[in-house]
Amino acid sequence: MKQKAFTILAMVVFLCMTACESKLDIVPKGMTTLNTVDDLETLLNQDPQITTSNNEYEILCNNMYDYWEGLPEYLANPNSLIYALVTYDENVDRASLTTSSYVYEYLYRSINYMNVIISKAPEAAGDDAKRRQIIAEAHILRAWYHFILVNTFAKQYDEATASELGGIPYVDNTDVSEEKTKRTIAEVYERILEDCSDEVLAGLIQSHVDTPCRFGLDFGYGVRARVLFQMKRYDEALRYANLALGVNNRLEDRSSIKETGTWTLNETASNNYFLLWSNNSNLGDFYGLTISPDVAALIDPNDYIMKYYNYMGMPWGEPYQVLPDGSLQCQISDIRWNVWGIRTETMYYLAAECMIRQGNIQGGLAQVDRVRAMRIDNYTPFANQASGLTEKQAMKLLQDAKRVEFINTIENFCDRKRWNSEPEYAETIIRDLGPEYGGTYSISPDSPLWVFPFPQNAVLYNPSLTQNY
Repeated sequence: MKQKAFTILAMVVFLCMTACESKLDIVPKGMTTLNTVDDLETLLNQDPQITTSNNEYEILCNNMYDYWEGLPEYLANPNSLIYALVTYDENVDRASLTTSSYVYEYLYRSINYMNVIISKAPEAAGDDAKRRQIIAEAHILRAWYHFILVNTFAKQYDEATASELGGIPYVDNTDVSEEKTKRTIAEVYERILEDCSDEVLAGLIQSHVDTPCRFGLDFGYGVRARVLFQMKRYDEALRYANLALGVNNRLEDRSSIKETGTWTLNETASNNYFLLWSNNSNLGDFYGLTISPDVAALIDPNDYIMKYYNYMGMPWGEPYQVLPDGSLQCQISDIRWNVWGIRTETMYYLAAECMIRQGNIQGGLAQVDRVRAMRIDNYTPFANQASGLTEKQAMKLLQDAKRVEFINTIENFCDRKRWNSEPEYAETIIRDLGPEYGGTYSISPDSPLWVFPFPQNAVLYNPSLTQNY
C-alpha cells in the first residue's frame, strides 16, 4: 500500500487554504506555484487556532470536564472516547474509536505549509531579509507543531528509553509519495531541536511581534526552552527561558478587573509570544466550561477574577445542578485564551521550576510571584516563606499555582506527563464525581491513557503508525 498517511492530508492542504487560496495551484508531488517570497509569506498568515471538540488534555489531568450538560450523557455511553477519559477506563478500545483527530490533521496540514516555505523560499523571487525571516518562522513552527504531536501521541521523553520508544513521523518535505515513517522519540526530539537551533533563531525578527499569527525572537527562544524543559534538560531550558524573557517579559495584568468587573483578552495581547487558540463554539474562551472541584479549591479567594468579575450581575463561575459538588461552570466569554501557544507566563513558570531544581528556592518562587502578583489582590509572596521550604514543598506551591494559571491549555498535560516520569513527583490522580456519577476514578502515572491513539484515517494509510501505548 504505497499511498501513505499524509497523501490525503497533503491534498487537503491545497484544497482548504484560506489566506492564499487564489494563488495556489495543485501540481504533482506536493509542489505549488507559490514562487515569490511574498506569496510564500501568506502561508504563515493563517488563523491561529485549532478546531477541537473538547480539551481532552485537561480532562485527563482532572482540571476540567466538558460542557456542563454533557457529563451525564458521557457516562451513559461506556463505548466512547469521552467515557474513557472521564472515568479513566483503560479497557475502552480508543484506537478503534478514534476515526479522526482534529489535532493530528490540523498540525500535519500546518507542517506541510511550513515545508512548502522551507523548500521553495531559497529560490523564490523577493527580498532576502524577508526570505530569511519566513524560513526561520517556518522552522520554528515546524518544531512547535511536532512538539505538540509527539507529546500527544507518544510517551514522555526519557533519555534512557527515548531511542527505543515509538514517536511520530517527522515530516520535513512536500513529497506526498514518500512514506512518512514513524521515528523514535529520540529522533523526533533531535529533529525538533535542529528546527529551533541558534542558527535558525538568528533569522527571526529580534523582538516581539504584535501580529497574532506571526512571531519574533521571544517565541523562538520560548520554543527551544519549552522543548529542553520537556526533555528534563533544566539548566539549558533556564538559559533560553531567560533569553525569551529578555525579549518580552510583559505579563497580563488582571488588576483592571477590579475596576471594570470584566476580563477581556484579545488576540493581540502583548504577553502572547505566539497565540494558538481553540475554535469550537466556546473553546476559544471559557464560557460553559467546567472547572473541577480540585482546581476550584486551589483558586485564591482574592483572585481578581474570583473576587471582582461581575458582568451584568453574573459572576465568573457558579455551581450547576448536574455537576459534582465543588465544580464551577465558567461564565467568561471575552477572552481569546492561548491554549496551544506560548506566553510570557509560560517562561516565568518554566524558569521558576528550573531554579527550584537548582536549589534556588527563593529565586524560583520569586518568579512565580511575579505572575501571581498580577492575579491576586493584596498578594502575599511565596518567596517570603522560602527559607523554611524543601525543594518538594516549593515545587508543590509552584504546581498548584501553575495548575490554575494554565487551566484550559496543553501546558498542564505536558507537565503532568513529565512529572509522572520522576519518582519524587509522580502522582496517581483521583477524580471524585460523587455517588450520583459512580464515585471515584483514578489514573496512574504510567497509564496508557496518557498517550492518545493515532487516528484511523492516518493508520489505514501508514503501516508504521503502530500505537505507542
